[in-house]
Formats: sequence, structure tokens, C-alpha cells
Amino acid sequence: MHLRFTTPFEAGAEADALLEGLSSCSAVFALFPESREGVPSAPYLGRTRDLRRRLARLLSVRRPISKMLNLRELTARIEYEPVGSAFEGTWRLYQLNRHYYSRQYRERLRLKPPALLKLKMQNRFPRCYPTRRMAKDHSLYYGPFPSLAVAERFAGEFLDFFKIRRCVEELNPDPSHPGCIYSQLHMCLAPCFAGCSDSEYQGEVQRVVEFLDTQGKSLQRSLEAERAQASEQLEFEQASKIHHRIEKLDEVLRLRSDLVRNLRDLHAVMVLPGAEAKSVVFFRVMGGDIRGPTALSLDENVSNPIPLDRQLHDLMESLGGEASGPAPPPPWEHLSLLARWYYSSFRQGELVMLNPDQTIPHSRLIRICRKVLAPEGEGAS
Repeated sequence: MHLRFTTPFEAGAEADALLEGLSSCSAVFALFPESREGVPSAPYLGRTRDLRRRLARLLSVRRPISKMLNLRELTARIEYEPVGSAFEGTWRLYQLNRHYYSRQYRERLRLKPPALLKLKMQNRFPRCYPTRRMAKDHSLYYGPFPSLAVAERFAGEFLDFFKIRRCVEELNPDPSHPGCIYSQLHMCLAPCFAGCSDSEYQGEVQRVVEFLDTQGKSLQRSLEAERAQASEQLEFEQASKIHHRIEKLDEVLRLRSDLVRNLRDLHAVMVLPGAEAKSVVFFRVMGGDIRGPTALSLDENVSNPIPLDRQLHDLMESLGGEASGPAPPPPWEHLSLLARWYYSSFRQGELVMLNPDQTIPHSRLIRICRKVLAPEGEGAS
């Protein structure tokens, strides 16, 4: 794997001139030492907001009393690539680390699995709980959340509207089972002491799945219909109770962000500022898998211009094909990078969520491209 620009480096007067000629731009870089006995050595990798200043610090003449890292005498080649946003830099750095440090890249990047909700469907009596572990066990996963604490709070709040179990033990229904506080409060169907049939419990699980898959809209519609029916029948006290449940549901739904989805339906387009002037960079998220980047120039001073919607269509098609190259990484790595960017307080760019059919809203993307390129403080016109 190579970055866009490469140049040999040798300590000396010419090296200082080379460093002075570098651009002061945001970039990802790799400093390669000489090969040892014909075996390439792993490079020093980094990301910086000012390429010239960072490389000048790493490759300048060593000061006698300085303890700062200096790679001037070890570096034989420089590779670098300008980036337009922090996420693009993080993505390039992730690819480089995965290529050159295949055993340590997660630790080097401080990657950890994202916070998710898991609905363990293979169990006779499924339950929903927060986790950072993903397995190919036919379970349903929802997320990513900003933290495990947020996922746990959301699960605890929304499960109050349903009656599936929250206990962790393996259940073998037995009428002599003492039950738990949730069964005593009628907040659980109590499969532990055969308080329901298997089909009744599975029906409640499907209500939970529908709630999570529709981002809560299924329960909202159901409660609003019940409230309307109670009002028509002049049962105002009952309608008031249902109204309070709807208000409670609205509070619960505010705990989850728009990013939280069933992972199989996590489709989106990321629109980020590009490294080149008047350009944007796209990443496409397909089922939590990140594809890209690909760039689009919005410079109108070009010969034989191609309509933007046609360019967008071609770019999205190029990102939507089958992944090629080495074996794909575990899906949680891409989810972790996506969540780190999305929940960042200094996030650059926009995220456009797509429907399960992945229809691309070309007109909306064009407006967002212009918004991303607009000077800070200005909106899309």
C-alpha cells in the first residue's frame, strides 16, 4: 500500500530544502527506513494538520540536548497524502496501520468494539442487552451508541414498554420458580415459571424487533391509535394515561441518535471536505461496512462539464460494488471508526442516512456538498 506522493530522503543540505518545499496542509505520512537484508522495514506512520512543520520536527538536524523523537538518520523515503478532513486522515491511517502492523494496529489506533444492543434470537426466550461483543450467532445487533452506558440506559428505558425478560439465567420453565421483581410488577411475561407460552413470548419479541427496526415508530403509531380510540369513546382518563405513555416514549427515543440502526440496515453516505480546492470526498456505509473514499470536484471552470447528478450516480455506483482486495476486517472496526467520527464534538462533514433500499437522494447530496464547501458560518443557499 502506497500514499499518493513519494520522495527519497537523505540527511544533508538537500534534505532541508526538501522539507522547506513541502506544503503546510493536513496529511497522512509514512517515513520508511532502509531495508534490512532485502526485507522492507515497517514505517513510522502519522497524521498531522501541518505536514511541513511536523516533518521538519521529525527530520531536522538533531539538537544535542533534545529528547524529542528524531528520525533524520533513519529515514530513507517519505510518502504522504493530503487529506481534507479528520475522518479521511483517520481512515488512511487505519488502512496503513492494518497493512504494515497487522498484529498491533488495533492497539496502535486504540480501537475498541462499539457499544451495541444485542437481541439474542437463538435463545428460546430472547433478551435484549448492551454489549461490545459481536458473534455470527444469528443475533440482531443495533447501534452504534456513543458509549455502553448510553446503550444500557436506552435499553432499560425502552424495555419498560415491553414484557420480555431481563434476567441472564438460562430458563427452563418451572411452575415452582419464584420469579423476579419484574414478573411481580407485571413487567415481564414470566417465562421462568411458565407464565406464558413460547408463542406468546415470541410475539412480544417480534414487537421489540419491530420497535427497534422502525426507530420506535411502530409503538408510536400503536399508542396514538389507542389514544384516538379512547378519545372517540369518551374515555378521557384512559386517553390521558396513553398520552403520558407517548410523552415517556418520546423521552426514551431522544436517548438514541439517528445513527442507531439494525446493523444490516445501517446505510449512509458521508460527505466530507476534500483536500483539493472546491472538492468533496464521499464515503459510503453499507450495512456498517465503510467504502471509499472517492472525490468530486465542484469547480465549474472546467471544459466539457458533466452534470453533477450524473457524476454522483457514477461515484455512488463505484462505491456500491463488491469489496475487493484482502479479506475484509471484522465489521466492528468500521463501526468503531464511524461512531468515533459521528459522536465527536468537532465532527467535520455531514452524514446522510439512507433507507433500507439504499436509494441515493442526489439533489439532497448536491445541496449538502455546497453546504460542506461553504465558508464557516454560512449555510447552503
